[in-house]
This record gives sequence, C-alpha cells and structure tokens, in this order.
Amino acid sequence: MGLLRAHRIEVALVAVLADGPVSRAIGVLGTSDLRMDEALVLAPCSSVHGIGLRCVIGVAFVDAAGTVLRVVDPLPWWGARVRGAHAVIEARSGVLAALRPGDTISVDDEHIFPLRGNSASR
Repeated sequence: MGLLRAHRIEVALVAVLADGPVSRAIGVLGTSDLRMDEALVLAPCSSVHGIGLRCVIGVAFVDAAGTVLRVVDPLPWWGARVRGAHAVIEARSGVLAALRPGDTISVDDEHIFPLRGNSASR
C-alpha cells in the first residue's frame, strides 16, 4: 500500500489496508508478532478488540481526514471504541505511543485519507 507517516513526529511504517469485511474482521489475529515497521489500516472502523491476539498492539483511531482522535497503547483485550473514528491503525505496541490527538496521518502513494468508503468504490 505505501508508507504511513505522522506529520508531527517521525513515524514511517509499511501500511497494509484492510477495507473488506473479512480482512477487517481478521485484522492481525493469528500474527505472532508485528515488525516495528508494519501497520494495518482498518477502514472503515471505529472499534477494535484484543481477544485472541498473539501479539501486543497499540492502535490509533483517526477520522476520515487522517487526524488522530485517540491512541490506545497497549490495546487491552476488551478493546477500545471511538465515536467519530473512520479508521483504526494497528501496529506493534510502542510504535504509535508518541502520536497525540490532532496529529495528522498520511499514506504515500495511496489516496486513503480522506477516506471515501472501501477501495472498490475509489
């Protein structure tokens, strides 16, 4: 998909988009560990859980423009939800911890923000 970047701090991750119902439901389940440079973008999505995860992750909830609304790191097994979120970025715990609400996220070479539904409609 491309490199995911935060504009206030130096975060560059190889991002994969999960925009279908099956890929969003699976997320990082079954992944034993994420590399420090990997991220999964779930879109559209406003809630996630940690039930069954084999690795510890942190998540950033973003709106349709890519603005960070909330960061939960580490994600508890019961999960988190943010009203108004349009996407969730999942990464290894600690990678997203420096993000703050109001930071802007972008993805190089991909028009993911602003989000406009799933990729089949773009």
